[in-house]
Amino acid sequence: MGTLRITLVPLVDGKPLILENRLYHIQNGDSLYVDMLRFYLSTLRLKGKNGVVFSEKDSYHLIDAGEDGNCLIALENIPIGVYDTFFFNVGTDSLTNVSGAMGGDLDPTRGMYWAWNTGYVNVKIEGRSNACNTLHHAFTFHLGGYMPPHQTVRKVELPLQNLRIGENATTDLRIAADLGRFFSRLQLAQTNSVMLPSKQAAQLADYFSGIFSPE
Repeated sequence: MGTLRITLVPLVDGKPLILENRLYHIQNGDSLYVDMLRFYLSTLRLKGKNGVVFSEKDSYHLIDAGEDGNCLIALENIPIGVYDTFFFNVGTDSLTNVSGAMGGDLDPTRGMYWAWNTGYVNVKIEGRSNACNTLHHAFTFHLGGYMPPHQTVRKVELPLQNLRIGENATTDLRIAADLGRFFSRLQLAQTNSVMLPSKQAAQLADYFSGIFSPE
């Protein structure tokens, strides 16, 4: 059995994400500051070339770009072998949402739980842009919702290049999370506040699920 150490690398158009005080120029013409980035990853799985599938138990991780160490996930007791696909969900599943507030990364004190009837917030992105005609030019995207037709949990599948897990060894995997891909599909002058389950929240969840790629 071996260990996989996964590092999430927050970026904006290929540049390291620095919260609050770095101005980013997006390819669509918007300029912005990012003040908060939080999101859940759940149901982490690996598929091996020999047909072996590893699934993490109790698989819920809150990624917070504002806290040191919260972009690191360790998967343990993985069967040795070569793996070619990494699967995960962005957000929490419907069963978790109807179970009420929980502990650990799902503890409501982490600021990612709405209420019993709306459940967890899967993604939080907050920041500022002069394109926004709002108080303090703020934009706020809190993407949640688990009931049809506006579910916001999204499945992601990433190909891996012969990721080898060795016996009693730790293997590193870096996953880029580039917010530039999310913002490039928006115009902040028109879309700058989404805070309830809705068709728009589901669309933004689609956009967000496309920010991930192996480094």
